[in-house]
Amino acid sequence: MRKGFSLTEMLAVIVIFPAVTIALDGLFTTILRDIPQSSQVVQENTSVLDLLEHIQDDVDRAKSLPASFADHAADVNTLLIELGDRTIAYELENGRVVRRTLGETKDNNTEQAAWSLPNADVEWRLWSRNGAGYAVEIQAHIKYKRTTKWLEKMAGTRIYFVGAL
Repeated sequence: MRKGFSLTEMLAVIVIFPAVTIALDGLFTTILRDIPQSSQVVQENTSVLDLLEHIQDDVDRAKSLPASFADHAADVNTLLIELGDRTIAYELENGRVVRRTLGETKDNNTEQAAWSLPNADVEWRLWSRNGAGYAVEIQAHIKYKRTTKWLEKMAGTRIYFVGAL
């Protein structure tokens, strides 16, 4: 029985190990970085789609898209939707979107739902004619960092019309 390694065996290991490591580098990169990152993008996109479904449901039942209500004004961070009996506000604030039912006073505003979207960009723009909003255009995408530059995934634009149904 041998008690040591021969020089030839050691040289073979020293040459083959780095070659195998280089060959498997792509696999380890995929397993350790790409799969978790893709999973996070899909989870956040699921939240964006849930938000868009709520907005669509509200716009489908909407009476109008007002430019203001009480002390709230529709802008790039606030979307107002007037239903028959109440007004709903969607507000972008610090990486999340909050859906509120607006009351007569600010203290009566109730938060009904919130979506945490730290890596999502959601932008809405009202379409109006003669001072009345008749549609809302919503652009959304998920941004993620790949090495040194930011990339976008799951980008899309949706347009919801008031009274379309």
